[in-house]
Amino acid sequence: MVIVENGKSEYKIIVSENASPSEKHSAVELQKFLKEISGAGIPVVTDKVPVSDHEIILGDNDHLRGLNVKIDWDKLGDEGFTIRTVNNCLIIAGGKLRGTMYGVYTFLEKLGCRWFTSKVSRIPKKDRIELKSMDETQVPVLEYREPFYTDAFDGDWSARNRMNSTTSRLTKDHGGKIVYSHFVHTFDSLLSPKEYFADHPEYFSEVDGKRISDHTQLCLTNPDVLKISIEKVRQWIKEAPEANIFSVSQNDWHNFCQCADCKAIDDREESHSGTMLWFVNQVAEAIKKDYPDKAIDTLAYQYTRKPPKNIKPRDNVIVRLCSIECCFSHSLENCEINASFKTDIEGWSKISDRLYIWDYVTDFSHYIMPFPNLYVLKPNIQFFVNHGVKGIFEEGNYSSGGKGELAELRAYVLAKLLWDPNYDADTAINEFLEGYYGKASVPIRDYINVLHGNVMCDKSLHTNIWANPKIGYLSEENMKIAEELFDKAEKLADNEDILARVLVARLPIQYVRIANLSPDDPKRAQIIKKFFEVVDKEGITNINEGMSMDAYKKLLGV
Repeated sequence: MVIVENGKSEYKIIVSENASPSEKHSAVELQKFLKEISGAGIPVVTDKVPVSDHEIILGDNDHLRGLNVKIDWDKLGDEGFTIRTVNNCLIIAGGKLRGTMYGVYTFLEKLGCRWFTSKVSRIPKKDRIELKSMDETQVPVLEYREPFYTDAFDGDWSARNRMNSTTSRLTKDHGGKIVYSHFVHTFDSLLSPKEYFADHPEYFSEVDGKRISDHTQLCLTNPDVLKISIEKVRQWIKEAPEANIFSVSQNDWHNFCQCADCKAIDDREESHSGTMLWFVNQVAEAIKKDYPDKAIDTLAYQYTRKPPKNIKPRDNVIVRLCSIECCFSHSLENCEINASFKTDIEGWSKISDRLYIWDYVTDFSHYIMPFPNLYVLKPNIQFFVNHGVKGIFEEGNYSSGGKGELAELRAYVLAKLLWDPNYDADTAINEFLEGYYGKASVPIRDYINVLHGNVMCDKSLHTNIWANPKIGYLSEENMKIAEELFDKAEKLADNEDILARVLVARLPIQYVRIANLSPDDPKRAQIIKKFFEVVDKEGITNINEGMSMDAYKKLLGV
């Protein structure tokens, strides 16, 4: 089946006259990339044109039905798709929301296309596009997929890599996305202490016998708190009717309520998730009748991470379990540090129909520091999926300037794994490195192997998300090896764009040197100068989650 021969094609791209926005967009994208690959301009027409022998049929339309092809639309849902050859026709048909579009991008990947970052892609050049017989169906195992990195917020990148991230700039042409209202830590948004505490201190946490207004939570057994919260959520739904999920979740600190009523529930449930889920279930029940398509989301985070003994989430409640305390140099399933988290996910998976994960994939105290976690990404995602998880949020460096240590690589690898948890991690890493760094990819790959080899071989070398630049894998020996490899990478960079990417990739080694060299060491001042030349040129804004680059400069006296 020859689609293109010598830059010419007999084919037409067929879409329904009533195609969804994403189906229309996918037709334009397919036309665009096929022309970029082969030079052939293939027209896009509706299913009202006469049937011909050479067609690329997108989505459910009259021409597809004329072929009498059976497709299980219910199985495909909103995001699944089938790619099939029938006679001389290529069929890419899936859910109208995003499925057909995802099928188009998957087909283009089979031709060799890759979208590594928002600005860097690989589109092969071919005079001839010939297809063998195809019959493949894909349905994502995860309903929500979000690599939370700055570059991954780009809408085209997200759609092309089949991510439906709530923070991505995905439009109706991309089929939209999973939409949260009030994404997380919403207790103050439900009842602000500034508004209510003076007259109603009983609405807020009792800690050590005293109601507190600073860094407080809600008193979840107070009936007025429940009533006000339900009305507030109803208001949110009216204000954001496009949202799928509304967060009713604890603030980002401790200070849970210790009043007698809250304590009684928590004691009975043997976890502070007891009061949390008891409260959230009531909110969810109150909105279910009027808004059956909306879900209430809450956190199993820090003091609420352990599942309750008796209470179960309602079917319209999403529990987001957070892995913040874990070791990330070793897999969640096979590390002694992660034993309690493993117990908790096993518990939640038994009682929750919609379990989500908030996972962490960078060092939040040192965005620029080497963080050798690339080889736990796949086993961790598989671990989540094997425990019934339906959605995963992977929190990386989301600062406005982005970058950080190998940020774009991680976003790409995560996208591949979130769509297909069985995707080969080495393949994802290698194809990105080759596409992004060209000839310089070889020493950068060696650098990755050196650091990851240390933590993979040493089961006692644990890494949390606040590790510092003196951690064991950043030894003097490894730093010298890394510097030699980046010297080679710079020499192999054969254009200015690739050299700029190599210099960004080298920043973590310079950062470690700056942190560990004596202030009196003459090398340090030179390293600082080179470091900020790259940082300023690339517009990197943050050294960590709470510190800007400008503040870091002041700290160093620059």
